[in-house]
Amino acid sequence: MNLLKISALPLLLACTGNMLVHADDTVTLPTLQVLAEPELRTETGFVPYQNDEKNLRALQHQVIRNSREAQNFMLDSHVVANLEIQPLQSQPDLNSLPPILQQHVVNIAQGLQSSDPTQGLYIMLQPFGIDRNNSMQHIDRGTHIQLDLKNVSMGTIEH
Repeated sequence: MNLLKISALPLLLACTGNMLVHADDTVTLPTLQVLAEPELRTETGFVPYQNDEKNLRALQHQVIRNSREAQNFMLDSHVVANLEIQPLQSQPDLNSLPPILQQHVVNIAQGLQSSDPTQGLYIMLQPFGIDRNNSMQHIDRGTHIQLDLKNVSMGTIEH
């Protein structure tokens, strides 16, 4: 074991010395430099514009062809199809409601579909004590509705 340690030390010193001898042969790699436009012009020189007639003509033909295709675009009049934008929703089942609530919902719907849709809104607000006669009285008196959000939890108001 000691022999291995003793022989490794001269080998290490020889490798280090060999590397120092060849350190003069370093290679510098090219690097990218950020140049402003004047510096770039001095570096590369003036490059004249080269007008390529074939490429210019091909681009003009492509622009003309694309504009003609856009102008001559036509829908196929033989295709007849219905597009379903929204999925069909299931119709509400009023039979699952109690008869009194069914009648209330029907009254609201008839009021909303009447010539005066506010009638349906007032039918909807009747349980809260708001009807056509007293709907504007609260605003005229200057009373406001205030909610204490600290006492509201899970859809109920705690007292």
